[in-house]
Amino acid sequence: MQTQMRFMVLVFFVLFSAVTGAADIWYEDNNMGKGGGMPSDFVEKFQQQDSFKVASTYIDVYMVRARVLAAMTDDFLVNVFNDYLVKNNIKLALDAGGANWMGLSAREAVFNDEIILLKRLARMGIRVDYISLQSVLTKAPKVKGKKIDYPLNTRIKDVVVYSKAVRAIYPQVKIGIIDDMPSHNKDYRLPYRMLKEAMAEGGVELSYIHLDISFDIPREQRNGVTWENLKKAESYVENDLGVQFGYFTTSRKGGHSSSKAYHERVMAALECYAGHGGTPAEYIVASWFPHPEKTIPENATGNDYPAMRTVKEFGRELNAIEMAGPSWSAQRSSRPDWRRLCGNH
Repeated sequence: MQTQMRFMVLVFFVLFSAVTGAADIWYEDNNMGKGGGMPSDFVEKFQQQDSFKVASTYIDVYMVRARVLAAMTDDFLVNVFNDYLVKNNIKLALDAGGANWMGLSAREAVFNDEIILLKRLARMGIRVDYISLQSVLTKAPKVKGKKIDYPLNTRIKDVVVYSKAVRAIYPQVKIGIIDDMPSHNKDYRLPYRMLKEAMAEGGVELSYIHLDISFDIPREQRNGVTWENLKKAESYVENDLGVQFGYFTTSRKGGHSSSKAYHERVMAALECYAGHGGTPAEYIVASWFPHPEKTIPENATGNDYPAMRTVKEFGRELNAIEMAGPSWSAQRSSRPDWRRLCGNH
């Protein structure tokens, strides 16, 4: 009887996930606010996998900056890092900057280094499932310390060239962008559509758009940005463009304050976005601030909040939200404390 009951419960969870379209969790280690940076225990973490065993069960995609992977030895990549991914059935995403401003001579080395890295990974038999192009539509390049304009049409052409180059190495890889255009209350619809159409004409697909907007922006309604605005961006990406949508749960204020503050605001970002009807295909837990300072252990207590403690609690909360369904949002939206948390005064 117990065996039959466990089987029925398992079937229920499988069917529930299929119906609700449970969101994936992507995770990226903190770069500590520095280009190519990483937590001091980045390597140590993979050598102590029991220290984040539960958190690993919630990670669907592990995203790593290209410069970080390039700095690792072949032995670490094959026998430690890739072994961890395979054992835990986790996919690999590359956070890449090689498509940014390819028309500038100073950027040729970045593009070439990433192609070399991808060929190296392929040679070692390491599968790359996703390549995320960081701020490729918005970030301004600097020449002699001054920001210069880089036209949108040229940016999009660069993405197409880069995408073709990486597809020649990994034909199956899915390519998407990390973008913050809606946080500035700028029109994102036309640029997103132009990018999708240009990539399609080039024979490659825009697979996803991940929205990088700090929790603090919709909470404080900066530039008129609200949680409803983010939901509209999700709807446009998914329904009008037919592209998968993801949402970065991060906080600049929290990341510059403490690991605890970062953790609390990451969890709040999940609750506030889900409570306003957000249903992204992916949630991304990431930081590029001084905090969190370390990644393990996941069972830390008190005011100690390593990144894997956050991932573990994030995964549990996301499961609870998805299991409760629409009733979860209805319960939260009626509570004054929840409205204050999310900035709905």
